[in-house]
Amino acid sequence: MIRRTFFLTAATLLAAGASPSTAPAQQAASAQMAPAGTRTEVIERGAMDPALSPDGRWIAMSVLGKLFLLPVGGGDAVQLTTGAGWDERPAWSPNGQFIAYAHQTPSTDAIMEMNLATGVSTLVREVEGGLGHIEYHPSSSELFYVLTRGQYDAHLWRLPRTGGESRQLTQTQNWHEWSFALSPRADSVFLESGRYGGADLYVMALDSLRPARLTETPARNEFSVAWSRDGRTRMWIVGQNGVDTVMAQTGAAAPRAVHVSPYGQKQLTVDGAGRFAVLADGRRLYRIDLAGGTAAPIPFRAPLALPARADGDLAITNARVWTGTDGDRVMENATVEVRGGRIVRVHRGTPEAGLPVLDAAGKTLLPGLVDNHAHYWFPFQGERLVARGITSVRDPGAAISSSMSFKDANRLGVVLGPTIYSAGPLIDAPGGYHPMVDVAIEDPAYAAALVRALKEQGVDLLKLYFLLDPQVARAVLAEAERQGLPVTGHIGVRTSLREAIDAGIEGFSHIRVWRDVLPLDAQPQGEDETLDRDRAPLARMQADWWAIDPEGAEMGDLLRLMAARGVALDPTLTVQRVGERDRARFSLEDFATASESYRRMSRFVRRAHEMGVMLLAGTDGGSLNEEMEAYAAAGIPNADILRSATVNAARWLGREGEFGTIQPGLRADFLLVDGDPLRDIRDARKVSAVIKEGRIVVRN
Repeated sequence: MIRRTFFLTAATLLAAGASPSTAPAQQAASAQMAPAGTRTEVIERGAMDPALSPDGRWIAMSVLGKLFLLPVGGGDAVQLTTGAGWDERPAWSPNGQFIAYAHQTPSTDAIMEMNLATGVSTLVREVEGGLGHIEYHPSSSELFYVLTRGQYDAHLWRLPRTGGESRQLTQTQNWHEWSFALSPRADSVFLESGRYGGADLYVMALDSLRPARLTETPARNEFSVAWSRDGRTRMWIVGQNGVDTVMAQTGAAAPRAVHVSPYGQKQLTVDGAGRFAVLADGRRLYRIDLAGGTAAPIPFRAPLALPARADGDLAITNARVWTGTDGDRVMENATVEVRGGRIVRVHRGTPEAGLPVLDAAGKTLLPGLVDNHAHYWFPFQGERLVARGITSVRDPGAAISSSMSFKDANRLGVVLGPTIYSAGPLIDAPGGYHPMVDVAIEDPAYAAALVRALKEQGVDLLKLYFLLDPQVARAVLAEAERQGLPVTGHIGVRTSLREAIDAGIEGFSHIRVWRDVLPLDAQPQGEDETLDRDRAPLARMQADWWAIDPEGAEMGDLLRLMAARGVALDPTLTVQRVGERDRARFSLEDFATASESYRRMSRFVRRAHEMGVMLLAGTDGGSLNEEMEAYAAAGIPNADILRSATVNAARWLGREGEFGTIQPGLRADFLLVDGDPLRDIRDARKVSAVIKEGRIVVRN
């Protein structure tokens, strides 16, 4: 059994019956003064998973993987959980004495329960999969929760609180029930349920598990349901065209809109008497008055206690340094000096006195690698990436609030991970394939507001997805240019590559060329002609390349246009590679098709490089080393391969002044390897040390 004790100032306030208006901010702040060896970062934007207490006076919430307690009027929040885990999804017991929550470590997902009077958390149940929304039975005898095993598999379970087996309540394959709310007597449950790109509302009887459909809205998505404890008010959010509308229904009255704002991965919690709701929107909190329909911000300060960090001062001596600025040339026996996490000098000679020294004799120092196609969906995946020398990632598709929280957590050292440059959600049409991480839009009139909202929430780029209509794509690209956001695209179905280039796109993800070279009847049009290898052994992209000549005139014209317009290619080549272990899942014909298709894709990548198209090495979840080695096998020079995973990444993002090369003023992110990747790209696997912002985070 896991048993952990936390410092808990909130328990004292609750036990004393302190109200939000009288709880002294100074008391909370002084109680949380960081002990020796720690530091405090004050977070003012980062709220997720709000949960109102039964008396409506407190908000439990997660902030960068820790739980906090906040007076409903806002102000200073009190940290409830500490330690190395990632804590989220708080749920109050009906008597307000306990909070159940999801606790994640690199190896475990578990439901925990905190006793607010004692500050002790105990393990309720370890689970196999990720945890979503959690709720207590009104009698406190059971916990209901969502268990997710993928973006198409999220279902409702119930668990006896004091022991016994869990029972799965919903289980249809490729469907998701991400949010739910119990009726006051727990005889039914209000939930969203959907397949792929949307969800509708249902009420399901818990004895028979028979659902009653409330909505049928294929062009929009309904989510984040809530139900007041008195049973009178139900709430949910409707997403359509990049706009979120908070809906409320009281008794038998017609549903009404109570708040409208741009897309923001919103989450709702409603007061027990249905007087007001608290909305998390773009990691900020708002109070929505249900009678008057007004929304007011709930400002907060969350002092987050973290371990102390080194200053980021370092001298690396005797290194063979590839700076990334001069082709394949290296500086022999070089010294790189770092202060405050930034490079201050690159020279041959003795380092300044007082700097910690890392002797790199016989080793090669490179800029930290960048995975240009890494979907960063979980808090602890960064450790594996950093261990391989990846110090930055370009995330081309993620749930935006989660992505921004992971970005902040890595930056502050809450967890170890690379610097994240995030696109936020995939911008797609309704019915898209990735409901966890997309935003649907079909009317170009809404494009500008969506782009501005995404930028305000902190994205570094945008990504267009393959069902997007050409007119919408053009509108998004026009506003992205005004906002200074680079755009990549996984497109080619409804919008051709040439149409996107003419509209100003700056990059393509994967090797997609359908509309440009294939007749309409040969193109994938929707979910029945899938690219997902979990649902179809031979993805359409592989089958299509059987019919494409990478050396032909059509491909030459396309690549020439890409090079002339500065459009980069993130090919994710190795995700399409098949090997001996794949034979069992293919027919003889399909295996031959897939093998030949991969060979043609490799030739296309080599030709793209030869014609001057910027390559961006990315994996879509695979190995960056394998991706770079695949480029070498295709005939691309090693120095250019390294540039595709360093220099080009920064240049495409417009961040050459931040990272990507080894020059004074840039972030001190380095990979130190045994051997010389300029001669043998496989030497990039021989990690000796990884330095992130001047701190040695990996040493082998």
